[in-house]
Amino acid sequence: METVKLNWFTNDTEFPFFIHYGGHDDNVKMHIHDDFTELVIILSGNALHTVNDESYPIKKGDVFLINKDTAHGYTETNDFRICNIMFNPNWFENYHFDIKKSAGFHALFVIEPQLTKARNFKSKLMLNPSDFNSVSDIISEMINEYDGNQIGSKTLIMSDFMKLAVLLSRAYGVSKKLIKGSVYYIASAVSYMETHFTEHIRISELSAMTHLSERHFTRIFYEAYHTTPTDYIQSLRMKHARNLLKNTSLSVSDISVQSGFYDSNYFARRFRKLYNTSPSAFRSDK
Repeated sequence: METVKLNWFTNDTEFPFFIHYGGHDDNVKMHIHDDFTELVIILSGNALHTVNDESYPIKKGDVFLINKDTAHGYTETNDFRICNIMFNPNWFENYHFDIKKSAGFHALFVIEPQLTKARNFKSKLMLNPSDFNSVSDIISEMINEYDGNQIGSKTLIMSDFMKLAVLLSRAYGVSKKLIKGSVYYIASAVSYMETHFTEHIRISELSAMTHLSERHFTRIFYEAYHTTPTDYIQSLRMKHARNLLKNTSLSVSDISVQSGFYDSNYFARRFRKLYNTSPSAFRSDK
């Protein structure tokens, strides 16, 4: 099976991103992405999408992500035209975007791709006509900027990419949140963690939101995020504490409380273990 690398499409190591239109009159053989995530928007026609060992139909308006190390391909293509957006899978982790508080974002950009890889999960976003037109306009502008390669093009492309991510995340929430048992239930629990991490959160409360047992919820969460729900919450608290240490004059004790750690000594121990320095030393080095 062929392994596809991002440098086949772009040699710009400082901007690991590629976008283009793709028309497929023939089948696309099974392949694996080595070092990029691919966002796919179906612009016209239909096909069978094979992921790992299973196939399912896709058509105009469908949107899905394929993570690296996931085998996929297309067969039975009919007037099949798509937009491919290839980007570094760590892109969203490197910046603080409030869209990460959205359940739709976590469902579409994190959980679904991981479940597709691990469980042959077949769900996808289906855009309504209005959202489809908005998405088409955004990607058209992105491709024009990418091909034009003018000064400022990369800034505009990333601005449009984030706009696209927000639009798709919102569309996912509208289309999926009423479907019982959908990924949206799990994503809603993650969204709750992202917005309430400074509070005391029980795993039993999160699993109840998903209508899953604690064990099942924790297992699926680990598959998607490669960490436990408890450690995920701790990470959010630590990132918040780091931000307060850098950008405020609050005392370490106050920062501990505002970050969800009600024992400042415990907070200091955890901080030193994670960052190999004390909160006070971290602040002095900012």
